[in-house]
Amino acid sequence: MDGRWRQWSLCGAIACGTFFPSAGCASAGIIPWPWSERHPAKMTHRRAEKDAYYAERAADPIGARQVEKHGKQWPPYPRPTGPANLPSHLYHAAHYWPHPYTCQDQEYVRAISAAQTSNGWVMMTTLYDYHFDDSHLLNESGRMQLRWILENAPAKHRYAFVQAGIDNATSQSRLASVKNEATQLVGADQAPPVLIRVTSPLGRPAEEVDAIRRRERETILTPRITPPIGTNNLGASQASSSGS
Repeated sequence: MDGRWRQWSLCGAIACGTFFPSAGCASAGIIPWPWSERHPAKMTHRRAEKDAYYAERAADPIGARQVEKHGKQWPPYPRPTGPANLPSHLYHAAHYWPHPYTCQDQEYVRAISAAQTSNGWVMMTTLYDYHFDDSHLLNESGRMQLRWILENAPAKHRYAFVQAGIDNATSQSRLASVKNEATQLVGADQAPPVLIRVTSPLGRPAEEVDAIRRRERETILTPRITPPIGTNNLGASQASSSGS
């Protein structure tokens, strides 16, 4: 009994010294605390190869693979090809579904919106035929449009596009006129790039719209006011006398 008690006492002392060391013992290093200091795991060659393998497979698409069997494609509709997904990657995809497809959808919508915005600014910063006179110089409307471009267009959309003429000489004359006017407005350092654009105007000049409206108003018939139905001569005369 005494020997067993001594054995239990010795085991208890070792356990207490291991899990509850005193400050003096810990500082002296008699019984070190096993989890007081965490050393980084050594990067062995095998672990480096494993990490590189998982990183290489991380970009694999999620889902069933299309394989050829018995002369047919299984499944018959387009699917990714290549090795099957790793179990850890399948768990990751199921846990964070529908990522990354939501990110792809958002990026697609942003790309479409950016393309529409860019096309809109190209249309708004284009100088068309009606912005030039017969000598291919900017008229008053063209100078106002160029000034609007310099003052209101964002920096990334601050370009001056010029509609191409019927020949190269016309296009070059228009380019020179726009560059000269932009240089006079903001200086050579701040002048935006001027580019030729093969296009056609989507609208019509303001002068043409004004001429059409004026001609329309000139041809309006004189309004005719007829008396109400059922009004006799007596009522009409009474109404005229009361009005007078």
